[in-house]
Amino acid sequence: MSTHSARYTNMAVFLHWLIALAIIFQLGLGWRMGDEPKGVGLYALFQLHKSIGFTILFLSLLRVFWRLTHKAPALPSSMPQWEKTAATLAHLAFYGIMLGLPLTGWLLVSASSTNIPTVLFGLIPFPHLPLIPHLATELKAQLHDIAELSHSLLALGTMALLALHLGAVLKHQLFVKDNVFSHMAVGAKTGWAEWRLWLILALVPAVFASAWLYPTPKPKKPQPIIMQITPPVLEYSTETSTKSQSPQPSTNIQLATIEPSSAQVVAPIVWQVNLKQSQLGFTTSWSGEAVLGQFSDWQADIMFAEQALDKSSIKVTVNLAQVSTGDEQRDAALPSNDWFDAEHYPQAVFKSTSIKRVANNSYQAQGTLQLRGKVQPVVLDFNLNIKANKATAQGSASLSRIAFGVGQGEWAATDSIPALVKVVFNLHATKK
Repeated sequence: MSTHSARYTNMAVFLHWLIALAIIFQLGLGWRMGDEPKGVGLYALFQLHKSIGFTILFLSLLRVFWRLTHKAPALPSSMPQWEKTAATLAHLAFYGIMLGLPLTGWLLVSASSTNIPTVLFGLIPFPHLPLIPHLATELKAQLHDIAELSHSLLALGTMALLALHLGAVLKHQLFVKDNVFSHMAVGAKTGWAEWRLWLILALVPAVFASAWLYPTPKPKKPQPIIMQITPPVLEYSTETSTKSQSPQPSTNIQLATIEPSSAQVVAPIVWQVNLKQSQLGFTTSWSGEAVLGQFSDWQADIMFAEQALDKSSIKVTVNLAQVSTGDEQRDAALPSNDWFDAEHYPQAVFKSTSIKRVANNSYQAQGTLQLRGKVQPVVLDFNLNIKANKATAQGSASLSRIAFGVGQGEWAATDSIPALVKVVFNLHATKK
């Protein structure tokens, strides 16, 4: 049995364990991100994941430099040659992972059509890879897909290699007893009684699981009744509080709530919207690429009659934390402070002030939209068809995102995202 006791330098030992624990945490964080609902929380996790990833890259470059300038301890002479070769290949694979994971992540972010900036730990802006954001859209999309696949495969490879590495450590520590563990565990002795071994074995799952303990901002629950949909947009009113909501809200969207006076001959009708058939969202472009967004959590209170337009009303309330555009990073970014700021302003509310008929089945609703704490006038144009007790309506409105402060900092510029955003909707309703 070999008594070889040489070990790595203190700096190498420190970098080894710091990088190892950071990678294990990253694996857990990536797993969690796959299950995290879209919103400000997921955006915060993306930013943390990127921050730790670049930190691993910097530490790994330092580790490579240190390894090239400092001799590693020799492997025990009793170790078979095939095992020495396997150990060398495993070390090279780990270096490849330490560099490959953050580099593929960097390419993934740089080639993303969302062009979301990276701010390390919320403090230090970090650039994209040179030239990548300015490539043709199709080429960027191809690079993005390659980077995404490579990043995922490297993560899976990391888990397999970690399991193999830990198995080798256990073999040498408990059965071969050649002090290999002491190369990276200062003062470690061979055998089952070595507490450092069990500490490491406990730390691996603990650090992995700790990724689920990291707190993320949660948007406040909207006060009004929530309705569900799928794509584009209605305009929303400006009332953030729900102190004067309809008396008996239903689980489905309801066309509104105004009580006509007893003196009126014709009263508006309360409509109930079928959210499974209805859609609410917006259309815009991002770096020349068309974007269709949709809200999945909203409510509408509508009261309407063709013979009583002066008494008719529309009110739509939207939960801004629940938005989907078909891109994970963009969906995570939109509820953040740079865009909707759903943590502080969880709802957008449109409320009509007047509704008029412009031609046959065409109507126009004027009103106000409250978004990000700002109130602006909005004009909603829509076509309406009523047959018996059923109604369908399609419409749109053009909004200036700049007027509402949607897009802060560099996103306030209109070179990659236009100022005007089109809100669209398709409603199916029945008389209540």
